[in-house]
This record gives sequence, structure tokens and C-alpha cells, in this order.
Amino acid sequence: MRTPSSIFASFLAVGSIAALSIGCDPGSVDDGQVADEIVCSASLTMAGTFAVGTPQPAEISGCWPIGTWTFTATVGEHDCASVPTPLPEYQFRVDRDLTSDDPDFSWLYTYVTDPNDTTVDLSVTSGGGGLCEGIVLLYSADGKTVWNMHPALQADNTLNGTGDYEVHTVSQVPSSEPE
Repeated sequence: MRTPSSIFASFLAVGSIAALSIGCDPGSVDDGQVADEIVCSASLTMAGTFAVGTPQPAEISGCWPIGTWTFTATVGEHDCASVPTPLPEYQFRVDRDLTSDDPDFSWLYTYVTDPNDTTVDLSVTSGGGGLCEGIVLLYSADGKTVWNMHPALQADNTLNGTGDYEVHTVSQVPSSEPE
């Protein structure tokens, strides 16, 4: 015997099948996001030098980025209408944060090339292509052009490394809102 709830379930099932058969796509949701496209990209290589700031304490091993990183970026293969033009030189400084509880592992970053540039994102990590690897992200004012450079510190205080250049259709600047 069919109950009112089983009859309703049957109608619901038939209605769902009918909606799907006439083109309703229940999986499509407009989330308000604009699709991003990369309209131009290029490979980069880095070369430069590292000037030691505070010498590495004997009790610390591994990455010690304290000093001034100076490097150039050379554009390699690209699919851009014209060759991207890097700055003649990039420079950033890493200092110990002497106000922190552990100044040997808390660092302050300064983009020496342009200390007023609010689009730059600097960091250093251990490993990568050398003892330490710098991460320099430079965004255009609209956030659509990104220079992503990774100079790698070698044991002889030279820098090498790779990176990429991209032009997007949507800003790439990370949101400062918590996720």
C-alpha cells in the first residue's frame, strides 16, 4: 500500500528526473568568482651575491639568511607579445629581530630596491636550490602581473635560482581576510 509520504517521494523523484532531462544543471552554482587566465608568462633565472650581515652563530646550522641579497633576473622563454623587462637589480635585506624572544630565528625583511613598495612579499626558507632560498613576489598595482623570484644562496655566498613572470586577467594579490 502506498502511503502519502511514499507517493510524495515518487513525485519528487519523477520531478527531479524531468528537471534534469530539460537541461537544469543542479551542479552549476554562480559563486561570483571570475575565471583567471594567464595571458603571458616567462621563465626567469637569477644571479647575484649575498653579503653576510651578522655572522652565523656556531650553534646554528643550516639556513642563515641574515645579510643583503642582491641579484638580477634574466628572462628566458616567454609567450608574451614583448619581452618582460625586469629591473636592473633587486635587493633585499634580512635582519635578526632583536626584540623577539629568539632573535636567531625571527627575521625582519626589507625590500631595499624600493622600501616604499607595498606590493612586495618577501620571505626566506631553508633548502630549495641552496642553503637558503629567498622568495620575492612582486605584484603590479592592479595585482595582475606577478614576478615570482627564488634566489638561492650557495655556500660561496653567490646567488642563483629560478622564477617566473606571469600576467593574469584577475588580481593575484592574496586576500588579507581570514579564511
